[in-house]
Amino acid sequence: MGNSSKFRYCFGTFGLAVIVVFYLGSAGVLAASFVEGFYSSQTLQPGLVVAIDKTSSKTVEPAPSGDTARIYGVVIDPSDAPITVGDQGQKAFVATTGQYNVLVSSENGVIKSGDYISMSATDGIAAKADARQDYVVGRALEDFNRKNKVLTTTSSGISVGKIAVSVNPTKNPLLSNDIAIPKPLRRVGEAVAGKSVSAIRLYAALVVFLITLLVAASLLWVGVRSGMIAIGRNPLSRHSIVKGLVQVLAIDVLIFIIGVFGVYLLLRV
Repeated sequence: MGNSSKFRYCFGTFGLAVIVVFYLGSAGVLAASFVEGFYSSQTLQPGLVVAIDKTSSKTVEPAPSGDTARIYGVVIDPSDAPITVGDQGQKAFVATTGQYNVLVSSENGVIKSGDYISMSATDGIAAKADARQDYVVGRALEDFNRKNKVLTTTSSGISVGKIAVSVNPTKNPLLSNDIAIPKPLRRVGEAVAGKSVSAIRLYAALVVFLITLLVAASLLWVGVRSGMIAIGRNPLSRHSIVKGLVQVLAIDVLIFIIGVFGVYLLLRV
């Protein structure tokens, strides 16, 4: 093969490689930046986490706080994406992958870069994920606390702002590290605590409550049974026996109240 042929062969191979690399790189960028337009019955600001409307696959709404499985993507400004696809009249542009600013809340604690992000108690607003949530929006790319990136603060001291997030709705990886908690128990615990509660605290509170219930029930049963036997043997002492039963009942109620209060403290503190 002559020098000229070798040069043409090398140049052609190099050109083909450049085209392949360019094609693959472009495909990756387009896949990561693809944004789709949707209809919406309300104005959705950029950064809001949304879900597909249950009645229309072309309509989105703020993602419900209590159903993370419906997380679909994040509303963005269409000018932030190189490619948008949508019909006329579709004003909500949603990204399902990529790096975008997301509205977040501090209600689940300070967000650190690398933390998983899921839903807060407010529809459409994200927050630091915990092990009780089934799905996440993505991972934080920067920190969020009460000092930076804050847009507003509620009367209860919860801050809301925007931070960069690597958007990628998926199953919550934290679930694999969580002890299985029955949903009814989790709901009761969170209703009492007013916040997310760890599995250890929930089960510890359940043990305390069951022990309290067992002690109170045993004391009541023994007191009533002994009283009935005593009255049967000595009817004339009925008044004093009933008085003793009332005292036992009072002690029983006191033990139960102390136990319930202990459960409350265990969950709240």
